[in-house]
Amino acid sequence: MKLRILIFIFFLFTFKQTLAIEFEELKTNKGITFWFIKDTSLPLVSLSFSFRGGSFLDPKNKMGATNLMTSLLDEGTENFKANDFKLSLRENGVKISFSAEKNKIDGTFQVVSSQVQEGFWLLSEAINKPLFKPEEIEKIKKQITASIKIDQSDIQTQASEKFNQIFFKKSKLSRNIKGTINSIKKISRKDIFDMHKMNFTKDNLVIGLAGDIDSNAAKKYIDYVFGELPQLGERRQIPKFKKLAKGQNFFKMETPQSTVIFGQRGISRKDQDYFAIRVLNYVLGGGGFQSRLYKEIREESGLVYSIYSYLVPFENDGIIIGGFQTRNETVNETISKVKVEWEKIKNNGISPRELRDAKTYYKGSFSRNFTSTISIASLLKIVQYYNLGKDYFNKRSEIIDGLKLRDVNNLASKLFEKNDLFFMIVGKRSI
Repeated sequence: MKLRILIFIFFLFTFKQTLAIEFEELKTNKGITFWFIKDTSLPLVSLSFSFRGGSFLDPKNKMGATNLMTSLLDEGTENFKANDFKLSLRENGVKISFSAEKNKIDGTFQVVSSQVQEGFWLLSEAINKPLFKPEEIEKIKKQITASIKIDQSDIQTQASEKFNQIFFKKSKLSRNIKGTINSIKKISRKDIFDMHKMNFTKDNLVIGLAGDIDSNAAKKYIDYVFGELPQLGERRQIPKFKKLAKGQNFFKMETPQSTVIFGQRGISRKDQDYFAIRVLNYVLGGGGFQSRLYKEIREESGLVYSIYSYLVPFENDGIIIGGFQTRNETVNETISKVKVEWEKIKNNGISPRELRDAKTYYKGSFSRNFTSTISIASLLKIVQYYNLGKDYFNKRSEIIDGLKLRDVNNLASKLFEKNDLFFMIVGKRSI
């Protein structure tokens, strides 16, 4: 019995320790501020970073320019040919990746601690000294073009792309990150250098770092990689959406099932009601088998195999997105049932038990962010990116515990509106 008690205390103590994040906010000699956690449990150093910008900055007739640029960052630098660079990554135990998003460029970096100097050198080469050689540009253009052609035959991708094009109206967020076959052809080498200069600016950089390295070395390497980047003079932000589409739109594809993507306006990540909307979405469609949409439309009606909803937050606005696949002849019925559930949560809110279950889930799931140094670095970056505050890790559980049923349901009555939903239908159904 005594042994069992000791084991329980050990695991309780360990669990609490994993949820206690003690980070340092460091500032380098060149003025870069970042959050850092020293973790010597594994011989790894992990870095997660974002530059505000992304495909939002693409010229109107040259969509895909930022994505093309990031795809070329490991295809040769001043000191490495493309193959030599990738070989050096492998030989030194280094992983580097870049991805263009609608509102930012994300990057991750990981190196074994014994090769930390070589690793940061390679990262610096990729960020500061890409050559964008014409032959490499043409190679990557062909790869992206082939990917776009594959996307054109994929019903799920088409539904998402068509949804964005119409839902966001003429906003820059309506653009395809990859661009189009025609727009890719128009992008010149100069355009790629221009996008590199526009995106990689020091005052739009956010960094989280975790791993087997001390703070002085961390500051030195951050300056080495990012210290000479230009200053834009302002922090980029995507403004609130002026207008979003409502109703339905249809795109025909020969397929036995239709794919439907739907959505409406949500709230921003830094909104004080963000955890309240997370709870509401968990109950409605984000809780998997436990969600109302799944229970009603999958289990009770058998209209879909799966149905879901999730939140897409930005700094100043956000959206609620959902999706499902159903037989062409049952599209209308399924859409009607989605609207019914939207109306129910608006008029009746959620129950005390649903609130309790959602709170339990979000408090428990947070520990998944501590499974590796790269996930910890990413979490540090995200909290900074959305300006959630240095005390976020201490107050997160308090915010969740403090959610009152009345306040959550008041938000539901204000936010959820079935007539604001937009449904993008891709399949054989005609409307």
